[in-house]
Amino acid sequence: MITRRTIVGAGLALAATPALTAPARRFPREVLAFYYPWYANPTTSGRWFHWQGPNGEAPRQSPTVNHPTLGMYDSHDPRVIATHVAQAKAAGLTGLIVSWWGGDSFEDQALPAILDAAQRAGLKITVYLEQQKGGAAGAARDITYLRTKYARHPAWLGVRGRPVLFLYLQALRDLPAREWRRAAGNAFLVGDVSPREEADFAAWAPSMDGIHVYVLAPYVKGMKPAEMTRWADRTYPAWKRRIGEQLFCATVIPGFDDTLVPGRKSPRPTVARAEGGTYRALWDAAIRHEADWVLVTSFNEWHEGSEIEPSREHGDRYLQLTAAASRRFLAR
Repeated sequence: MITRRTIVGAGLALAATPALTAPARRFPREVLAFYYPWYANPTTSGRWFHWQGPNGEAPRQSPTVNHPTLGMYDSHDPRVIATHVAQAKAAGLTGLIVSWWGGDSFEDQALPAILDAAQRAGLKITVYLEQQKGGAAGAARDITYLRTKYARHPAWLGVRGRPVLFLYLQALRDLPAREWRRAAGNAFLVGDVSPREEADFAAWAPSMDGIHVYVLAPYVKGMKPAEMTRWADRTYPAWKRRIGEQLFCATVIPGFDDTLVPGRKSPRPTVARAEGGTYRALWDAAIRHEADWVLVTSFNEWHEGSEIEPSREHGDRYLQLTAAASRRFLAR
């Protein structure tokens, strides 16, 4: 922080500038990446999962634009978990939002090892509830399960003593907002609710503690980095005003391309990486507009081409870009 500046010129000392005080933060800052523990291979788990090609022809083809330097890894492999946690930490992330599909799902089975590895590395963990089955009773069951089994873990992300849970848009739509709030108890809910979607925002935002947008591609599709900058400068101030006192999360993506995923309606909202320009522009906007938290979509969602995990195509460029941007954001 600059507290005093004295300029001396031609033997004359000019008056010191007044002290500058940074605005108080509403929430402790976080840099979180969405993390997918849903990959399996026969060596570790006895089967292929999520690496299949469009017709299930793993491992000859994977429906991904880019390809991980680790190969077609298994999310239950302790070495993979350790590598990912170390990469996340080195990239300046403060935590991971782990995709979660219910108690005893494949993703749930990976969670204990992820939590323990994160604790050793000094990272925080929460989950992304992707879907909801069973109505209000199912939501209460799932949240009770998460809070009882995991939320007391030292690595679990909290806000003011409240465990944090992220809710994907599809899960939100499976249940009325008041039912989510009732099921959550004192959990800190961050919902995938866009302020531009009037009906969704009116229905769910009042019951949430924070707002985020997971899929940013429809907003910035086809834009060049300079156009994304202008979009953010128009959009983020309006979103912040509408969100009010709730947590404001700014999403950053390196790019987006899910055209190889079968069953998705064309045309897709693709976003070019622009040799890192897209990622830099969105990070700059998040910092400039004082987001409370920055969310990276994603660490390793390979099917949608949004990963920052090292790839054969891009190396570790996006981990390096994340590290530099995270330092700037967390230092403000």
